[in-house]
Amino acid sequence: MAGDFTAHRIELGGQVVPYALKRSSRKTLSITVFPDGRILAVAPMSSDLEAIEQRLRRRGRWVLRTRREFEQFRPITPPRQYLPGETHRYLGRQFRLLVEQSLCSDVAIEGDRIAIRYPGIRSAEKTEGLLKAWFQRQARRILLERLVSLSRAFPEIGDAPRLTVRKLTKRWGSMSQGGTHMLLNTRLIEAPVDCIDYVIVHELCHVQEPHHGPAFFELLEKKLPNWERRKNRLEKIMV
Repeated sequence: MAGDFTAHRIELGGQVVPYALKRSSRKTLSITVFPDGRILAVAPMSSDLEAIEQRLRRRGRWVLRTRREFEQFRPITPPRQYLPGETHRYLGRQFRLLVEQSLCSDVAIEGDRIAIRYPGIRSAEKTEGLLKAWFQRQARRILLERLVSLSRAFPEIGDAPRLTVRKLTKRWGSMSQGGTHMLLNTRLIEAPVDCIDYVIVHELCHVQEPHHGPAFFELLEKKLPNWERRKNRLEKIMV
């Protein structure tokens, strides 16, 4: 029916990009990139999907460049100050920092606060160091737990891959070519567990399907039927 929208995905410049397709009575294809990054293709009723996606690929560099340009104008998260009362996200929830003097150094969740205690005078540098180290330890522990648990749904790959957790700038994770080693972004510890699970399952699917082709998304849909909701949530809250 004219006016209906359908959701699709296409690989442009090495990344999988979602787009919406609308059929209309128009005679030519139009491609629009919105300020929030959404992509809309409006195509004639008679156009087949392959022809539409060929056109999208030809315009791929323009689409990606336009999305990057829009990103420059989105609100930027203020630099962290690591002062008492500042909020930090952990497993999808916001916690306020409590910074106090103590005889020994410790970081712990206490209700709706992340309590950071250490000897001596309080300083933003010391607080930052202790908090980042704590986030790294939590990331290694929780991401490994989720990887081991979720790998059980992939008996075809055998043992869970080895895991490395470190700060990444452009991706949430990656899988080695042989499927023996997974790399995950430390920042995932900020995300809800269902979003963490999406990233891990996505990478586990790459053991069997290295590329983002139809077979990959069929496998991902089979292993995690609501993966798109989780992906959208991750992209919305993790800016």
